[in-house]
Amino acid sequence: NVEPPMITEERPLIAGPITLTDQQLAQLEAGMPVEMPATEAQFLDFWPTTRYRAEYHNNRLIIMGLAAFIHEVLVMRLGQLLANFYGKGFFIAGSNVGLKVPFKKGYYNPDITVVQGNPAFIGESTAIISNPHVLVEVLSRSTAHYDLYEKLPRYQKLLSLRAVLFVDYFDKIITVAQPTTDPKVWTLSLYDEPGESVSFDGHTLPLTEFFANLPELE
Repeated sequence: NVEPPMITEERPLIAGPITLTDQQLAQLEAGMPVEMPATEAQFLDFWPTTRYRAEYHNNRLIIMGLAAFIHEVLVMRLGQLLANFYGKGFFIAGSNVGLKVPFKKGYYNPDITVVQGNPAFIGESTAIISNPHVLVEVLSRSTAHYDLYEKLPRYQKLLSLRAVLFVDYFDKIITVAQPTTDPKVWTLSLYDEPGESVSFDGHTLPLTEFFANLPELE
């Protein structure tokens, strides 16, 4: 399958609040992301007002289109599985929680964020944190490259982070990124065989548990 390109708006950076055109809104409703240049201040003004997921990466505003039904089913399942693993003292949050990375002013919205202890909020925000314990990204065809090759290097700057799970429900693959004792050295583990158990942050779970009884893909 060919991954469709991210829809990029090349209009020049303008002052003032971000507004979306009818064409951009139609692209988002169709499930396609939209990307445009923006300042950090414009992103912070736009982010709490939109019903779409919005991220800030390399001085660009990236707005995610509506998620596929199977994507959201899988996110809910993974949230339940993580809640079973992590007990008192841990919190499981969804994609409306923002994450600030202390590198090139990056702001992201992982599909699932696990926090150990109290969240460390950024400034006066009650939604943007800086201390995730585990992150989960459920890959879509339109954002898989962005999640794996652009966001992961930013996530690796977070010293509190113990694992990142990338879940590919098209090919039934889970990739786990985990830091070693050297914070600049991470391991990548690929799980793609039905008999395998996925290992992360001291927990294990059969790969088949992640993908059992999902809606059929067309």
